[in-house]
Amino acid sequence: MNELNFRDLGGIPFSDGKGCVPKGLFFRSGKLSALTKEECAALCDQHRIRCVIDLRTPVESAEFPDHLPEHIEYVQIPLLKDATVGVTHETGSDPMTIIRNLRKTPEKLMEMVPDFNKLYKEIVTDDYSRGQLDKVVGRLRENAEKGIGTLYHCTAGKDRTGVVSMALLKSLNVSDEEIIKDFMKTNRTAFLPTIKKCVGVWILTRNWSLVKTAYHSFMAERRLIEIAIRNYK
Repeated sequence: MNELNFRDLGGIPFSDGKGCVPKGLFFRSGKLSALTKEECAALCDQHRIRCVIDLRTPVESAEFPDHLPEHIEYVQIPLLKDATVGVTHETGSDPMTIIRNLRKTPEKLMEMVPDFNKLYKEIVTDDYSRGQLDKVVGRLRENAEKGIGTLYHCTAGKDRTGVVSMALLKSLNVSDEEIIKDFMKTNRTAFLPTIKKCVGVWILTRNWSLVKTAYHSFMAERRLIEIAIRNYK
C-alpha cells in the first residue's frame, strides 16, 4: 500500500494519556485509481472499510475514478472548488501530465503551482472549504459511532487529506504534536516517488527551479500543517 500513502489512524494517543484513537475506523490514503476493482475490494475487505469519502474536485475524480465495488458507499465532499486548484479540463489534474503538456512554457507551469501557505490556511478559514471540512469530519465521526470503517482521500493523500486528519484528530482530543507526527509520516512513502518525479521534471524541462518547486510540492512540510492548526478555530 506504499503507493497509496495508506494508513490507519488507530493507535494515535489522546492528549490526556487515557487511551488512543480506535483502530479500524479511520483510514487515510491517496487516490484509489491505481488499484483495480478487485484490488480495491481486497483492500476494503481486509480492513473492513465500508465507506470511501473522496475529497477531490469533480474534475479530478472524473479523470482518475475510484474503482470501488458496489457494496462500498462512495461519498464525494470536495474541499476545494475546481478553480481553486488551478486545473482545467484541457490540462487535466495529474501534475506530471500537466508538466508534460506545458514543458515548453515553464512560466505557465509556475503560475499553476498553488501557494501552499495560502492553501492550508484557506481550507480551514474559507467559508466553502471550512463547511466542507466540517461536513467530512462530521461524517467520519458519525460513521465511527456506527462502527463503520471509513477511508478518506484526495490525490496524494497529503494536503487535503492531511488537513482532514488534523481536524478529525483535533475533534478526538489528540495533541498538536501527534497530529504533526502523523502528517509527516507521508514522507516515509513519498520520498522515493518524489525523487523519481523530480528526475522526470528535469528531463522534461531542464528547469532547476521547477525541479525544486516539484520537490516541495510533493513532500509534506511541517510548517504547512502548523499553518492549518494555527488557523483552525
